[in-house]
Amino acid sequence: MKFIQGIPEALVESAELDGAGPFRVLLQIIVPLSKPMLAAIGLFTAVGHWNDWFAGAFYVTKQDLIPVQTFLQQLLSAQDMSAILGSNSNQEALARGSQMQNVTLMSVKMATVMVSAIPILCVYPFLQKYFVKGVLIGSVKG
Repeated sequence: MKFIQGIPEALVESAELDGAGPFRVLLQIIVPLSKPMLAAIGLFTAVGHWNDWFAGAFYVTKQDLIPVQTFLQQLLSAQDMSAILGSNSNQEALARGSQMQNVTLMSVKMATVMVSAIPILCVYPFLQKYFVKGVLIGSVKG
């Protein structure tokens, strides 16, 4: 709200003098000037939803359907691999143990953290130009 209030009133008045109605002023003057603010709010909202493991932990009952962040939280809070992977039989546990001899729990945790961070890391470069514009607009007075 403060950002929109900071837009000079002269821009709105000049658009109204040219015959623009309230919706045209909103869509052609205010929204384009507000792109940095909208990008920041959008990114913060997306990151907040992406990092939400709490809802998946309580509302999803099937283990196959849990979100990535809920799985990551369960993985990071587990003390051993059997808590995450579960073992149905001793033969499976022995076979899995021989296959994963060199894989530590910490390496699995860090690999999962990297995989879960990739979508946000892919979105950020596209929104970075709006953050730079927002910083420059806020810092240059004249």
